[in-house]
Amino acid sequence: MKKITTFILTALLLSNVIYSQTVSTYTDGTPDDAMAIDSNGNLYASNFTGDTVFKYNMDGNGTSFITGLNTPNGLAFDSNDNLLICDFSGQSIYKYDSNGILLETIPGIVNPSGMIKSFNSDAMIFTNYTTNSIHKLAIDGVITIVSADPQLNGPVGLAYDENGTLFVGNYNDRKIYKILNDGTAIYIAQLPTDGGALPNLGFITFAQGRIWGTTMGSDKIFSVNPNEIDDYSLFAGGIAGSLDGDISIATFTTPNGIIFNDSEDIMYITDFGTKNIRKISGVILSVNDQNLKDKKFIMFPNPARDMLTIKPINFQGNEYSLQIYDNNGRSIYFSEHERKNTVISTQNWSKGVYIVKIISKNFTSTKSIIK
Repeated sequence: MKKITTFILTALLLSNVIYSQTVSTYTDGTPDDAMAIDSNGNLYASNFTGDTVFKYNMDGNGTSFITGLNTPNGLAFDSNDNLLICDFSGQSIYKYDSNGILLETIPGIVNPSGMIKSFNSDAMIFTNYTTNSIHKLAIDGVITIVSADPQLNGPVGLAYDENGTLFVGNYNDRKIYKILNDGTAIYIAQLPTDGGALPNLGFITFAQGRIWGTTMGSDKIFSVNPNEIDDYSLFAGGIAGSLDGDISIATFTTPNGIIFNDSEDIMYITDFGTKNIRKISGVILSVNDQNLKDKKFIMFPNPARDMLTIKPINFQGNEYSLQIYDNNGRSIYFSEHERKNTVISTQNWSKGVYIVKIISKNFTSTKSIIK
């Protein structure tokens, strides 16, 4: 049975604080696919249905960076700000310097699709859509197989978590997997779809301790708990359109590429349908999940950047115990005999997902929070 995590809007819990998640649109060019960000914060986006990779500055102004490609797909930067491009139908990977000068061509690759820089080197990890496999392109040009697990089904999206764990998303069936060092694919989630012309998973990314993915046929964006099975939450979208403004009313048309900035508070989406880039500023979890799953306690804010408040709101017991675990299962906080609000500093916590367990005489409640 699927477990849908309900996250709490911080704005609903803090009466005197308003967090604004706002959607705006970059209209220069015709981007519709993968994205990458260079060391200066410039955004690059490919046009899979065309021949161009576009470059956008911090103000959202876009220009053509590379033209004359076939079907540019996955993008990734190495540590020297060289841009590598998967040319899907061109069956090649190209490397360009920061001025757009071609440095290298790696030919003879069948339908390279998604790409990401290796977690601990300048090697590139890329997916092969047709052969259902993941490969590593070493700095010297040698290509080796990372995974050919039979569960891979049109793999495209790639993401690393903060510990270097690799995740992949299947375009065809919207399933997301964790890839072990031996290439084994461990099932994480299958995102839902409402059908449509493209009932597919676009790309995935990792930020705020979560995997984020786009479902093209349902015009939605989801966040996924990487530590549970089928534990996902609708973040935004659901109606085809191009409406900007507050994220609670914003609409998307076949969202595809997805990426965060370095500070993980701005999300970029490529709309395959409108061929525009959508910028979501002030990202927090989660806009559409406004009902409290467990009304005995609430916890805020989420993400808990500096502090976490745990507040009983419908608690009939006399006292409760509180324990918090990190994503490795280590206990980092424990207290007993609590009766009222508990405020915990999170300033020294590492980024990631934490489990909060509340125990009383009559019930036990377990929730996830993000640092």
